[in-house]
Amino acid sequence: MRTITISIMVLRLAVLLALILGILFWVGIAQNLTLIHMLLGFIVVISLWVIGLAQGFTKGGSFGLALATFLVGLLVAIVGLFQTRWLPEPNPLHWVIQVIHLLLGLSAIGLGEMIAARTRRRLQVQQQV
Repeated sequence: MRTITISIMVLRLAVLLALILGILFWVGIAQNLTLIHMLLGFIVVISLWVIGLAQGFTKGGSFGLALATFLVGLLVAIVGLFQTRWLPEPNPLHWVIQVIHLLLGLSAIGLGEMIAARTRRRLQVQQQV
């Protein structure tokens, strides 16, 4: 459980900072901080994967949730890395890719929080028995 606790804290912080930077990009500020945003994105993906693996290896863990963390993390990384190639910035529809990337990032934090809470509850029930 300690692994999940540390990973969820890292995930929360990385998502928060990446979200703040993403908003600054959207309003046209801080364009030179893209690499920091990408690093935070990789931290989000890695911490989500650690949460998925850790819950998968605990007693009563779910393979489906572990698989979901890997799929969501992979989608976040792929969309983040290739969004400027799919619809380059001058394109008026670039915001569509940005919204998809934002929703995937929010899905990552939601999935991580759900798994952490579910694992915490399951371990508390197991300790009471």
